[in-house]
Amino acid sequence: MKRFLFLFFPLFLFSVDFDCIIVGTSPFSLFEALYQSHLGKKVLILEECTECGGAWKSITICDIPHVDLGCHQIGQSMELKSFLEEYAGCKMVCMNNPLHPQGYYFSQGSFELIDHLLQLIQATDIVLLTNHKAETVSFDPLEKTATVQTKDRTFTTQKLIVTPMSCIDFTPQTQDFAKSKYYHLYLLIQDSTPFRFTYRSGVGNGISRLMNLTPFVSLPDSDQQLIAIQTTDARNLTNGQGYLDTLKGLHLIDSSASILKAESYIYEAGSFYMGMAQKIEAEGVIEILQTGNFTALANYIERWKTVLKPYAEVMSR
Repeated sequence: MKRFLFLFFPLFLFSVDFDCIIVGTSPFSLFEALYQSHLGKKVLILEECTECGGAWKSITICDIPHVDLGCHQIGQSMELKSFLEEYAGCKMVCMNNPLHPQGYYFSQGSFELIDHLLQLIQATDIVLLTNHKAETVSFDPLEKTATVQTKDRTFTTQKLIVTPMSCIDFTPQTQDFAKSKYYHLYLLIQDSTPFRFTYRSGVGNGISRLMNLTPFVSLPDSDQQLIAIQTTDARNLTNGQGYLDTLKGLHLIDSSASILKAESYIYEAGSFYMGMAQKIEAEGVIEILQTGNFTALANYIERWKTVLKPYAEVMSR
């Protein structure tokens, strides 16, 4: 069951000044928050949504809980697999895809990873505020500090950590950056045959990538499968039957398969780059986690492992 332990956290117990403020709750951000906390830093995480995880959060769709937002893969790195098993406590399984080996994935999808990271954060003094968007940020170039304004609070920090998908308004304003939109169509289908793929790209017109989520979620019927399709634009979100026919033609599902339910989800993300920090004289105050691909997590493993404790050790306390 998901945990919402931070929505009603007693803010009056904490100062509004933090050594480190992290914007967003992607897996990179949550691991970095744990790292900074174990260094003895006072850490605040600001998440604009109710659910944590960013692009890796899970949603309820087609009446199925804990479904991956979109299509993911994490590659075949044994170093990354071992780190996620030991320090996030995840059960890693082979992405059973006989056509294209895809490496490893979380046995319960991205929900497993984010849920375990939130358990680890609960065991620290980190303050996590959901429904708190970092609406505006101003910088003091002399003091080398940042002031972050949410809907009803103001926080100051010496270090602001963001990701390339962060969406923040700066004072003074440097440039308007529109959010990027990612379109997803979920098909709950009737198909009693074993699933035939996990992750694919380059499948057909209007499809960026697709993922069969059947092995990573709990479906009410063994004759059902759940497929996520990232489409190229909003117009394709109504093309469920067309995509079903495409999958049949490629023999990725049975020829008798039919749609039980189709539902769409649009994810929005910002666009941040270091040039913005340079324009507003914020270098040294802003740090950008490089999260363009999940495999980039391996770039931080050695640093994080210097202070992080294994998941099992933390949970046994």
